[in-house]
Amino acid sequence: MLIDGQIIAISAEQERQACEQMELPSDFFLTDATRFLHHNTGVGVVQIPLPHGLVVAEFENARGKRRYGVVRIDGLKL
Repeated sequence: MLIDGQIIAISAEQERQACEQMELPSDFFLTDATRFLHHNTGVGVVQIPLPHGLVVAEFENARGKRRYGVVRIDGLKL
């Protein structure tokens, strides 16, 4: 999986727990994530670093439906 452009290995259990936190059905999978919350202030975009273990994650299913949210992934090696 990509986290901020880096390929990071996550286990099936970590991915399952992330989906559970978002209350997503089992057909969703984790596709991308970032350790920063991006906020558009109207003057520019501010990057707010999240606490260790939290990421803004993108989930997608086979039909292309996407969901986004902040989840905790314990044991990330960043």
